[in-house]
Amino acid sequence: MPRSTTRAAAAARTLALLREHTMPAPKLLLHPVDPDTAAIPEDRLARELRAIGLIWGGMPLGKAVFYPVGEQFLQLVTFLGCSPAIELDPPDDPQELEKASAAGRFCHVFISSGEQLRFRGDSQTRTPRCPRCRCPEPEWKTRLQAWQEGKQGPDWTCQACGFCGSLTDLVFRKTAGFSRTFLEIRGIYPAEAVPGPALLDTLASLTGTPWTTIYLRE
Repeated sequence: MPRSTTRAAAAARTLALLREHTMPAPKLLLHPVDPDTAAIPEDRLARELRAIGLIWGGMPLGKAVFYPVGEQFLQLVTFLGCSPAIELDPPDDPQELEKASAAGRFCHVFISSGEQLRFRGDSQTRTPRCPRCRCPEPEWKTRLQAWQEGKQGPDWTCQACGFCGSLTDLVFRKTAGFSRTFLEIRGIYPAEAVPGPALLDTLASLTGTPWTTIYLRE
């Protein structure tokens, strides 16, 4: 092989490794539509998801716990169109497992639940719009940060139409959301897959309210 070709191949491999370590993992998140929905204890949610075959038992990953996908995962999550090869099995090597999880190289599940309302979004989150007049809210990041730091409440007023509501009323179009409970399926790219009716029905039965989806890289 010519030396120039060898160098080009080595450079390509190096670039791929750098991207793997610097690019955040793709994620499909599910959460209740109503941001006032009470948090679901992680152990209860995990039991229900194991019962329908979405996940297996939890496995340690650093200070966190993740859930390998279960035998019914591909029946409960629908992959759309010509999806690439889907990796479902976690690596056996602990160091490789941590890297693969951080990069989202295989499908696995995290459950995040707590009493405090939280916002999940990423650097690609679209500017949200008013739920009434659909005008964009250009100051949303400033308002959100002030709320997260406890400097002001969640109350928000649209400067275009005067609608009075909460930051949780802003329409993010599946790029961000507010909740106390998040079900995170790591390893799924934006619009690559959607939760099936059986999964959504199970989640809705736990909270008494419908669930929705967002797609992130974080």
